Amino acid sequence: MPETYRLCDKKNPSLSGLIKRVAAAKRVAVVTGAGISVNCGVPDFRSSGGVFQQIQAAHGDIVATGRDLFDASVVFRSAAAAEVFYRWMTHLRRTCADAQPGVVHRFIRNLADRGVLLRSYTQNIDGLERKAGLAVWDPYAPKSSAAHVPWQTAQSVPLHGSMERLTCQLCSSSLHFATHPKADVGAGDECPDCRMRSDARQADGRRSLPTGTLRPAVVLYEEPHPHCEDIAKIIAHDTRALGSRRAALLDSGGIGSGSSRRRAPLPRDPHNVIMVFGTTLKVPGCRQLVRQLATASPASTITVVVNNEPVCGKSWDGVVDYQVVGDVDAWCVRIQRQWSLQPKITRWAKTLKSAADSRLPAQKKKQQQSQRPSSAEKENSAASDHKCTSRKRKRSGADHDDGGAQLAPPVRRSVRIAERGGLDFCSQPSQHAVYICI
Repeated sequence: MPETYRLCDKKNPSLSGLIKRVAAAKRVAVVTGAGISVNCGVPDFRSSGGVFQQIQAAHGDIVATGRDLFDASVVFRSAAAAEVFYRWMTHLRRTCADAQPGVVHRFIRNLADRGVLLRSYTQNIDGLERKAGLAVWDPYAPKSSAAHVPWQTAQSVPLHGSMERLTCQLCSSSLHFATHPKADVGAGDECPDCRMRSDARQADGRRSLPTGTLRPAVVLYEEPHPHCEDIAKIIAHDTRALGSRRAALLDSGGIGSGSSRRRAPLPRDPHNVIMVFGTTLKVPGCRQLVRQLATASPASTITVVVNNEPVCGKSWDGVVDYQVVGDVDAWCVRIQRQWSLQPKITRWAKTLKSAADSRLPAQKKKQQQSQRPSSAEKENSAASDHKCTSRKRKRSGADHDDGGAQLAPPVRRSVRIAERGGLDFCSQPSQHAVYICI
């Protein structure tokens, strides 16, 4: 089971150490849920007082549960349920348009500005990541428009679509979801592109075409994701960027539900961190995403889940390293506070290093002076060299024929005075050279 810390326990040294390790990460991947937008005024879905509970209380005679209103296999079976769905989505769109980015959104933007954000995956449909200044991947945006962001450079990927666009259920045309009440089109209206094609055929004397209905570009329960292949490609790219540690975990017994299979020792200074904010991890797609990023990361990676209630049990053993119970905003504030301390610590370390470097020449000078021989040692060395030379001359034998004394064989490093008058270093004796021993 992952180690659990309470964020309110400020005197816990293990929690402080975890915050320092996360703040020092070189690459960060973030997965967010509805919990990060609650403080921004956007209600979540599953909590008490959330959207599901509100729908259940207001329209219990139309849908059995609030979740059924967001179930594609249920909501479009009856016109009454579809009408309630469009009305609720219009209200939710206006709420999202009035909301502003919160602490977590700005924290993710700071990660991007620091150059350590690998990607931010969000389950939210409120579009606050774009307001925070992140480059959001929008599969509906035309390539020629300014809103188009290639997935390679996208900083945020909405997993469940966005409330900022409407799509036709028939022709898949995309339009901006206007928020003012007098907008030309809204959720539940006819698709203008379908109507235009049908009118053009009728003008030519041909039969009309069916027209589709506009709905928010969000993914509902029990319906296929229209861009699942593109998202899978992005996740596969980020998985390769984080590296692969699956083999290492299998060798060390890190993946498995048995108590005998434990995770490999965690790194002291992780380079990669996966942070999961404000989600209960109950959506199957999100669970699979977190598992894939966590288990495909190298050994220098830790995974941290931050939520206001515990969500990770034994099933997450070997995947999630730590879960922090507390407010996600407070967690981000503590990370940013640690960032503010890092420049001071760096400057202090540089000051100590410069002071040590300034003392280094004086220390070297003292060492050289201590190693330098004294005058008495020099005299003893010279006398010893003189005795050695005398013994070598006695062993050399008789004099030369010209009456001059034969010089002793030179040492290896000697200076040869060549016939051209130059000086050169040689290692072997020569018959036509005069050697001066040095």
